[in-house]
Amino acid sequence: MTSRVKWLLLSMFFSAALAGGTAWLVTDWTLHRHGESHAHDHAPTDLHAWMHEHLDITPEQHEKLEPLEAEFEKLRGKLKEELRLADVALAETIRDPKLNEAAMNSALERLSKAQAALQRATLDHFFVMKRYLRPAQADKLLKWTHDSLTRD
Repeated sequence: MTSRVKWLLLSMFFSAALAGGTAWLVTDWTLHRHGESHAHDHAPTDLHAWMHEHLDITPEQHEKLEPLEAEFEKLRGKLKEELRLADVALAETIRDPKLNEAAMNSALERLSKAQAALQRATLDHFFVMKRYLRPAQADKLLKWTHDSLTRD
């Protein structure tokens, strides 16, 4: 294998690892942490707590949202595990002494699909929750989501 191909494969690996880490961090932070710009007395530890603290969720809304939250957490756990496994597969691929571009591309594709699935599921979950919120609540949730994704 030429040094140019090795350099290309290593560049692809590091780009994918950086993208995977970024996707995981953004998703984890969006769902379980609260930005300092939104903090008041204390920062809630997750989206559920933030919603109850900032959106004045009614008991009726809570009753409708609670099963959605539980279902999403199960799906999120599965998708995070697939992302972890895709990272492991990519790492093992680059350690293979018979490293080839096809194997690298396959591992990168698996990682990209896992990242996209997790991000898509997260956004789908936000839009499902939005259906059960009053317009002002939905606007606050979408602003928080937007700010969480664009915060440096």
